[in-house]
Amino acid sequence: MTNIYNAKVSDSTLADVIDAEAHTTRRFLGRIIILAAAGVVLAAGLGAFDMDTSAERSQNGVDVQVGYPAVARAGNEIDLEILVSSEEPLPGTFAIHLTEDYLLFFEDLAVFPDPESQSSDATGAVEFVVAPQEAASRMLVRISGRASDRWDLRTSGNLRVQAGSTTVNVPISTWRIP
Repeated sequence: MTNIYNAKVSDSTLADVIDAEAHTTRRFLGRIIILAAAGVVLAAGLGAFDMDTSAERSQNGVDVQVGYPAVARAGNEIDLEILVSSEEPLPGTFAIHLTEDYLLFFEDLAVFPDPESQSSDATGAVEFVVAPQEAASRMLVRISGRASDRWDLRTSGNLRVQAGSTTVNVPISTWRIP
């Protein structure tokens, strides 16, 4: 029978620590994980994961550039920036039509500058009539709001700008993440 007086006691508190050579694989994988995490942080810092995109269409000398979110999350602030430019001065007013599917993507909708008028048609599309400054050949219109919590994996729509007799259609699409 072994009693406390016969027990073998180690003099070191580190007797159960394994040699470094026994864990080279674990240390190597740990370094790879740290480098991968640092790479993701660096890529995000450099803008590799930007969540905005743009589309551009031209028709009869009228150029429409639309900046919109490529990916959005419910409750986040989102902007739809529409730059209308022309080789000649823009007409006194022009209309921006936004389809209902994409319009439902916004909560607390605000349009800057304030539209002269707004209306909707039977399909639910909304038309904002805006007035550029006199003799201006460019105008930026911003539609802002929060992404709604309505869940669709992807929201697609069509933005149509009608300046005088020229109509420019720009398809837009935004992915949603939970």
